[in-house]
Amino acid sequence: MWGGRQGAAALAVVVVMVVWRSVLMAGSYFNQDDYFFHHRAFEVPLSFDFLFLTPNAGHVNPMQQLTFWLVVNLDPFGWPLVATIVVVMQTLTVVVLWHVLTRLLPGRRVRVLLLAVLAWSPLSLMTSLWWAAAVCLWPHLFFSLLGVLFLTRQRQGVGRAWVNHAVVVGSVVMGLAWHERAILITPVLLATAVLLADEASGWRRVTAALRRFWPLWVGLVVLLVTYLVLHRQVTTVEGGDNDVGAWLDISWAFVGSNVLPGVFSGPWAATLKGGAVDTDGWVVAVSLVLAALTAGLLLWRGGPARRWAVAFFVAYVLADLALVLAGRSGFGRVIGLDPRYASDTIHAAVLAAAFALRGAPEHYGLHLSRPAWARRRTAVLGVLGGAYLVGAAFGTAVLVPHFQNLEDRAYVDHFRADLAADPQQVVVDALVPADIVLPLVGDDSRLSRVFAPLPEDPVFDEPSPRMRMVDRTGHLVPVRLAGSIPMRPGPVDRCGWPVDSTTTDVPLAVGIRGRLVAHLGYFTDTEAVVEVAAGSWSDRFLARTGPNEIWFVLPDEGREVESVSLRVDGASTVCVASLEVGLPELP
Repeated sequence: MWGGRQGAAALAVVVVMVVWRSVLMAGSYFNQDDYFFHHRAFEVPLSFDFLFLTPNAGHVNPMQQLTFWLVVNLDPFGWPLVATIVVVMQTLTVVVLWHVLTRLLPGRRVRVLLLAVLAWSPLSLMTSLWWAAAVCLWPHLFFSLLGVLFLTRQRQGVGRAWVNHAVVVGSVVMGLAWHERAILITPVLLATAVLLADEASGWRRVTAALRRFWPLWVGLVVLLVTYLVLHRQVTTVEGGDNDVGAWLDISWAFVGSNVLPGVFSGPWAATLKGGAVDTDGWVVAVSLVLAALTAGLLLWRGGPARRWAVAFFVAYVLADLALVLAGRSGFGRVIGLDPRYASDTIHAAVLAAAFALRGAPEHYGLHLSRPAWARRRTAVLGVLGGAYLVGAAFGTAVLVPHFQNLEDRAYVDHFRADLAADPQQVVVDALVPADIVLPLVGDDSRLSRVFAPLPEDPVFDEPSPRMRMVDRTGHLVPVRLAGSIPMRPGPVDRCGWPVDSTTTDVPLAVGIRGRLVAHLGYFTDTEAVVEVAAGSWSDRFLARTGPNEIWFVLPDEGREVESVSLRVDGASTVCVASLEVGLPELP
């Protein structure tokens, strides 16, 4: 399997991939859904309800939930752990693919080239660099290929039948436990059985495949129906746009600008915005030509199942596209340009090529001696492999560092460093920048949610003399108030508003509405606990001797704040010398 020159070449492909992807993963960081998922996993205990009955962004993925829970509780914000998991998942997937290719194309040098396509393609890069997307892609591909491997073993009479069938069914179950998109594993398995049905030809391949593995298909159909029924009980399916014009626009973007350039090591030139990769027109044109040439060559000189193999790839792409149109078409053309939704097509392309070449003559009609043809074939495949590597390098350069989330890393690093410099600081809770977490998720995009798992245990919105705001780069900065309203002058000269054990209302010059920050200046000769309230909100702080200040955050209660009430818990008196209330403003 791994011996000889071809095994060494395959191992070299894997090593290049591991080193290359490890470097890129080390330079990436968390983004968007990563924070949302980690916060949700951090705030709850590990339970059956959390794993199976709690939809996460509309999905029910127990293995993903378990992974997020373990990561955030073992090493919160530990990107090296996440990067290692992603690289290991990809490596395992590529290793399984090599075993599949070896069974389909034993002794054929072309299997090394096909291995390189999955290992190096930039199509899976963006999905890999984003943690929440990587745990959708790589388990899906791993279990899809694992199912294909053991179904192929069963078809070839290798191993015990019950073991092969158990692994095939287990692959479908585990794939679905990671992500709903793994529902495509069953059609891939059916296509595998059809493509391996060499005892029949034409449409008789389908009936032969159904007859040979009928207990397996019955079991998988029952499994999928049960899964869909239970899944529908827990969550709801997102709707899409039914406009035909929008569907056509998305479809062209998905196939022409996303799938085909990615399969052929692109994109080599593109405009990147958010998660969309808008491939340049000349790249689309070259990709279409390469796709036509490849399909033509496979149909001309491929093996007995070549037509079915090409049809399999087309059908898989259409199935992937149908899932996008059914659930995401409301986003318009941009969703067709998102590599996340096309990344899994790369393994279908490799499988289709392998099945098409299976049983094909290696000489392709050329009248050369065996040694001469072997040298020629090795040279041609070497050139193609080198060209793919160069193309993948250019395609990767287009996507990096746009998808490495460097701003996220800098934002979190700045926040943690400033907090470590003075752990007594209290932070005004606010929305993080939209580039880090979109405000569409509501309170889950607030600082207090995003940074909840941090080992520094940051404190938000509590009364403090060291209150800070987080600027757009993640640094902690002094609080600034926009449009602040002062208190009315106090009745006692050189004291302002004296506060004792009876409640004292300190009126503002005018009322002010919104989520507010208050700055209170006071002095006292005895430490005392002071209760402060505004509307239904209340809190307590320790008034220290001498002149001091305290900051506190007033929540938005939908009405104007006209006064702040204070009361000393004890016999002391605290003089309120100043008070201003306003909207927090970032510099």
